[in-house]
Amino acid sequence: MGFNFMKKSISNLFICVLAVMFLTILFPIKAMASGFDPVYYAEKYPDVVNALGNSPQALINHYTTFGVYEGRFQNAAEEEAGTPLNTYIDVNLDSQTVTYILDGNVAWESECVTGDVSKRRSTPTGVFAVYGHVKGTYLTGPTWHNWVDYWMPFYQGCGLHDATWRKRFGGEIYKTNGSHGCVNLPYDKAKELFDLVSIGTVVIVH
Repeated sequence: MGFNFMKKSISNLFICVLAVMFLTILFPIKAMASGFDPVYYAEKYPDVVNALGNSPQALINHYTTFGVYEGRFQNAAEEEAGTPLNTYIDVNLDSQTVTYILDGNVAWESECVTGDVSKRRSTPTGVFAVYGHVKGTYLTGPTWHNWVDYWMPFYQGCGLHDATWRKRFGGEIYKTNGSHGCVNLPYDKAKELFDLVSIGTVVIVH
């Protein structure tokens, strides 16, 4: 029993390591690396620059709000492939909302609580990819050890998950009582999103 369990655990660990390596190749986890390219977007779409300027934040906001629906490309690789990104998870820090865009249409949305601004734990911004899809695990840190049923990490130790210890979501909670960097979701909403996405789903945090 013990030997078989250890053998299975080692096998699962090996598979997870290979999966992470594979995803790192497809979706480098460094923000802005292989996802949204603000320099490319500005050069490709001067109409956007003329209207909004060329700051990376303005450009990514345009892309997630309008560009993806208009069939615009987010980087040169997409243009070469001829297929614009139109399925991704959008995390809006200002509105404290998470939206799942499927084939260019809103398929799911929810209020959330992101990283605590007052404690300098803001959720990192950029373009990432879900690299784990775990049903049931402990999230452990220096001062916390919390069980979550739905864990979808996308950057280092940051991810989307249910937060049953919270009674309210959205608004300005994140400014003084936010998370340690993760994106907290209501339990039912986390379950719904977990069932919709998978490893490799793009996550845009802005």
